[in-house]
Order: sequence, then C-alpha cells, then structure tokens
Amino acid sequence: MIINIILYVSLLTENGNTKDDLRLPTDENLLTQIKDGFANGKDLVVSVMSAMGEEQICALKDIGPE
Repeated sequence: MIINIILYVSLLTENGNTKDDLRLPTDENLLTQIKDGFANGKDLVVSVMSAMGEEQICALKDIGPE
C-alpha cells in the first residue's frame, strides 16, 4: 500500500467538526512521526498552536492501537 500525505492534514476538532486546512509541520522529526504513525494505522492526537493568524502542529501523541 502506498500512502501519500501531500500538504495538509485533516483533524477532528473538540466540537466534532473537521479542520481540513492545517499544514503539515516543517520539523522533520515531527513530520516523520506523523507519516510513520499514519502509515502504521495508529491513532494520533496532535497539539496545535495558534498565534497571529497562523496555526501549526507542535506536538504528537500516539494513542493506539496497541
């Protein structure tokens, strides 16, 4: 199976809506963790920081499946 994440990630917000315009992080370590987790079917929780009209994924937590 080939998995390709282009430029954006889709998130489920706290109120149940989706956010489809969040760019992938530029930090290579964090980006690799997201891509690997996605490729392995992991459930990931990301922390998003917002400032001055910009949003960025700043942390990642793997919550399963185990």
